[in-house]
Amino acid sequence: MTNQSYFVVGKLGKPHSLKGFQYINIEYFFRNFDLKEITLRINDVDFVIEEFKKHLKNRNLIKFKSYDTIESISKLRNLDVKINIDLLSTFFNEDKLPWPGFFIGKELKSNNYKLLSYEVLNNIYFCKISGIEMSVPYNSNFFIFENDSLTLLDNSLTI
Repeated sequence: MTNQSYFVVGKLGKPHSLKGFQYINIEYFFRNFDLKEITLRINDVDFVIEEFKKHLKNRNLIKFKSYDTIESISKLRNLDVKINIDLLSTFFNEDKLPWPGFFIGKELKSNNYKLLSYEVLNNIYFCKISGIEMSVPYNSNFFIFENDSLTLLDNSLTI
């Protein structure tokens, strides 16, 4: 298992205004959270979010502290944005589960299952788990998060 501290959660887009806002294509899980004061990493440099807001349909705008001009943010365009695993216990969905991306490639706390990948369909997360043919919905019927560990509930897999 790799000891990964940072995970890609988005990609920065073009500047939006003269005030330092730019588009961000951020992981679906984080789109509706207030990310103010959260530190993200871009090219091994930490950036603190000053403002984060929705814009039109599925778009978001982000503004970093000390980045107030088009020139300053233009250099960030098309760069990956990463989040630190230290924020694992900061953001939860309605089922009290953290972003599943933190667990990709890691063994879950149950019978040696491993979370291989996930996808979002109609606003619902589905996880591909090693040894399980069908994708498993990412909700409290199938998963529990305790003590910084994600557990796949064995009794939820019986038909």
